[in-house]
Amino acid sequence: MSTYHGLKEGDETELEITQKSRDGRGLARLKGLLIFVTGASPGEKVRVRIVKVGVRHAEAEVIKSHRVATAKARA
Repeated sequence: MSTYHGLKEGDETELEITQKSRDGRGLARLKGLLIFVTGASPGEKVRVRIVKVGVRHAEAEVIKSHRVATAKARA
């Protein structure tokens, strides 16, 4: 179990998904670490549980999600 980036398996944190990976998972960064998030899409803020930590990336699963507003609603 790696703790190089201060993360370990089982940790929970909040992330903003900024991109989609080639395999369809959401991508985010935390402390310079690339995190693949199953079931997340760009524009979402998600609370995740870290399930695997490597030297260059981590994998996480969504606990809770909510979409980030990208434009103001029209009146």
